[in-house]
Amino acid sequence: MKNLVILNPASRNGKALELKEKLEEILVSAGLDYVLHISKSAEDIREIISKNIDVFDNFISCGGDGTVHNIANCLAGTGKNLGCIPLGSGNDIARNLGIPLEIDKAAAIINDGNTRKLDMGMINGKYYYLAVSGAGFDSAVTDLANNTRLPLKGTSKYTYAVYRTLITFRSKKFFIKFDGQEKTANAMFVVVGNMSSYGGGMKIVPEADPEDGIFDVCIINRMSKMYFVKVFPSVFEGKHTSDPFVDYFKASEVEIDSEYNFSVFADGEYICKLPAKFEMAKKAISFIAPKK
Repeated sequence: MKNLVILNPASRNGKALELKEKLEEILVSAGLDYVLHISKSAEDIREIISKNIDVFDNFISCGGDGTVHNIANCLAGTGKNLGCIPLGSGNDIARNLGIPLEIDKAAAIINDGNTRKLDMGMINGKYYYLAVSGAGFDSAVTDLANNTRLPLKGTSKYTYAVYRTLITFRSKKFFIKFDGQEKTANAMFVVVGNMSSYGGGMKIVPEADPEDGIFDVCIINRMSKMYFVKVFPSVFEGKHTSDPFVDYFKASEVEIDSEYNFSVFADGEYICKLPAKFEMAKKAISFIAPKK
């Protein structure tokens, strides 16, 4: 199997490129037939994959969730395989699929070659995502986490962003349609998940499964800041869903709008502004991952 390995040098706060030599040593040791490409941008990723879609069998992301996201958007529906060597901060897609965070162990998974057909969420008929999409407080958190200059990684970076954003954030009215039903909520944020976690291990939709053909939706309704601080730690174990200020349900199609012009993020990447329509693209991508 021929592998196009795409390394995002901006991952790990710009330190991923320092791992290039180690990465190549491991790829050679694993016996992988590969070509390494160092990406310059999301557009560069789209261009290199478009030119080589018929040349390679596997396209391997070496970066964070954003890199996986950008490659997945190029491969959805093509039948080509997506692999992941996680080099990012959160690495939630790898976590959700049981892919080890160590480079050598992740490379061994690729060498094993087991693939799983995964569902993908589709936003406004054109933007695919693998893990979690949200709008409101959590999108403001993601934006801050993506742009902070503090030397923080993974969960600590997102936790900092949560508490920093909480200082000034105000809940807004959301309008949600799902499977023929309608709901208005004065909420902090709304999440539409295909995988269980984001933000470096926050299990915001703990029952989400990328192979069950349905979304898990979580609405965090308005609550006091002190109450939020009390409840927030429970999200790491997915125990927040029983809280009276939380609505949790499953749906095959979701539409979200708000009185405020919130950004929509998915897999940690900016997608669009509200309103947004979410549809399920069943078995849209072949992902190299351990057996479930």
